[in-house]
Amino acid sequence: MLWWNPIRPRKMNNSSRNFVRVLVDPSRPTVDIVAVHGLNPLDKQAHAEATWTTESKLWLRDFLPTQAPDARILLFGYNSNVVFQTAASGVREQAENLLSQLDELRRGDPHRPLIFICHSLGGIIVKRALVLAKTDNTYEALGRSTFGVAFFGTPHRGGKHAGIGDIIAKVVRAILGNPGNTFMGALKEDSPFLKIITDDFRQLLENFQILSFYETRPLTRLGVVVDHDSAVLGLPGTREKQIGLDADHRNICKFASDEDPGYQQVANNIVQMINAAIIDHKHQASASASLEENMSNSEGEYNTTLQAGQGNESRTNGISNKIRQLGNGNKSKTSGNGNTTTQISAGAMDSMCYVQTFKQLISDGVF
Repeated sequence: MLWWNPIRPRKMNNSSRNFVRVLVDPSRPTVDIVAVHGLNPLDKQAHAEATWTTESKLWLRDFLPTQAPDARILLFGYNSNVVFQTAASGVREQAENLLSQLDELRRGDPHRPLIFICHSLGGIIVKRALVLAKTDNTYEALGRSTFGVAFFGTPHRGGKHAGIGDIIAKVVRAILGNPGNTFMGALKEDSPFLKIITDDFRQLLENFQILSFYETRPLTRLGVVVDHDSAVLGLPGTREKQIGLDADHRNICKFASDEDPGYQQVANNIVQMINAAIIDHKHQASASASLEENMSNSEGEYNTTLQAGQGNESRTNGISNKIRQLGNGNKSKTSGNGNTTTQISAGAMDSMCYVQTFKQLISDGVF
């Protein structure tokens, strides 16, 4: 009997290409996992599900919850066609689409740890989304909550055959009268557009843990589509694990059985990332809690009390004592002679901002 709630895919039509769908919904989730698919060049139905499915087994729904029972698993779907029924929206627009939908879905717990799992173009979309989350305050919580990203065959430096594919796609679109988008440009080797995305994301690399899975088998006569050098970010081992899988570009993220050695390697590393994200989140929550609702009592002479956070309370009794508080809703009571109380209301800030501001005020001599 399953203790999670698997949600089976339904048949899709053109109106349902754009969504964030819940695949697994535990009663008390401790982490969100978001799967983002890649290109859909042949306009396949349910491509978002098919990317992770083989022999009717969608491993994110059917296998992973056994090892990560408290993970809420989400599926992001978007129009990633480059030939048939294309949309003009490209990488940036779909990155904003992803952020907007996740922001709405996570309103109940915006600080829950977040992990992305991406195939090919999906990794480019996620990288662009995380850059936007850093620069747009609307999505700041999504960027801060993201602990790691698992890339499957993402061409960080472009794919070997994207240039040829782009030419073919342009010809077919011209015949059909369909609009173009930036997807193929983001996948071409040495693409200026891809270089901008990569350079922007490089500024954020220290914020995340990375899993880079790369293909080692050729895809028919095309050969290896995304080779090792393009599929990895080249970070130190403490930040990035580089793992080769015995699969081609199409099947690198499909597993028919939980006994498949490839699945076990993938799942073990993802579960390790999940556990690390949960521990990190608990540490941050503990640190934040220690900065709120502090209580201080002091008696005697020349005592100094420093408090940063919210709802702090301080009581002193004596001579020439000093109380310095930064935050909101602080309370101070003094009795004696020559006591000094300094309070600054800092508006709405998170706990670490209080600490940084407090240190700066002390350095500047305000406190």
